[in-house]
Amino acid sequence: MISRIGVAILATTLIFIYSCAQPFSATAQYTDPLDVVSDLVSRVGAANWQYSIGVKKFFNSYTSYQFPNPFPPKQNPLSRLEFPIDQWFFGGDYIYNSSYWSVVLDTWVNINQEGRARMQDSDWDQDYEPSQKSVFSESKCQLKRSWLVDLKILFNPDVSFFKIVHPVVGARYQTFSFVTHDGYQVGLDGYNTDLPGEGIEFDQTFYQYYLGGLINTQVNTSGIFRSMPTTDLTITLDYAVVLAKNQDLHLLREGQRITNESTRGHCWHAGATVSFLIRQNIKGLIDLDFKRIITNGGHQLTNSFFSVDFSFDGSRVWSDQLSVAASAELIF
Repeated sequence: MISRIGVAILATTLIFIYSCAQPFSATAQYTDPLDVVSDLVSRVGAANWQYSIGVKKFFNSYTSYQFPNPFPPKQNPLSRLEFPIDQWFFGGDYIYNSSYWSVVLDTWVNINQEGRARMQDSDWDQDYEPSQKSVFSESKCQLKRSWLVDLKILFNPDVSFFKIVHPVVGARYQTFSFVTHDGYQVGLDGYNTDLPGEGIEFDQTFYQYYLGGLINTQVNTSGIFRSMPTTDLTITLDYAVVLAKNQDLHLLREGQRITNESTRGHCWHAGATVSFLIRQNIKGLIDLDFKRIITNGGHQLTNSFFSVDFSFDGSRVWSDQLSVAASAELIF
């Protein structure tokens, strides 16, 4: 955990040092720490760079997958697994601004593992009643590691329409590695049992390539906050083509039972960011973000102990991701 935070802090430091173009000189003595930071920012760094650093929290979010029965009666789904995402993340943005375009690198890493929500596993394995859920289990769930990376280019061409709506193209990479533990299972026939220890190792990766638009406007907040007569509001909407891969290792099954999904689909993404000046070159940002990912494709089941290896189509992978982030942005 500490090593992942260290990598994120090191990356921030290296990019910051790289962008520094002016030598540091001693700052004046201020009683307010924010004034010290503001003075430091004004003396260090290239004029085209911005940085933000903060925390992000996910709410009511998950990544899920299901697959059908390839044999009669071909119930769909045969099995569904739902992994919650409600952790805290640490990260921020690195922004380079030019006259007609900007490059933004957005990176986040999880800073806690244990979630409050439970992973759920459901099966419909009764051939004589395929629409009836027959087995259900819940387990505690840890997000062992997760990286969220977003690289995009914003365009600001000298055209009147694009002064309102700024085109944006980019790519997102998301990886989630879960481990479930200490669950319980119940069956339609009254059977129930505890599931002690670790139960499932699950890795989910999304590759997203998107195109969209961004709108900036100002909101008059003088009637609410005297110290902030205006705030900036940024609305983002984009559509992505998605390639998804996941791997599921059932630790409690006999042998090395692994399922793999390879799917394609799309993602709708909407975001809203409110920013306000704290000092002349320090901004506060509050960001609300939502993504809905839906993909479909193939399923592979392998178990080397039983010499099992077969594949079929019909799997579905989907994810809803709702988050709120609070950050501080340094403007050079």
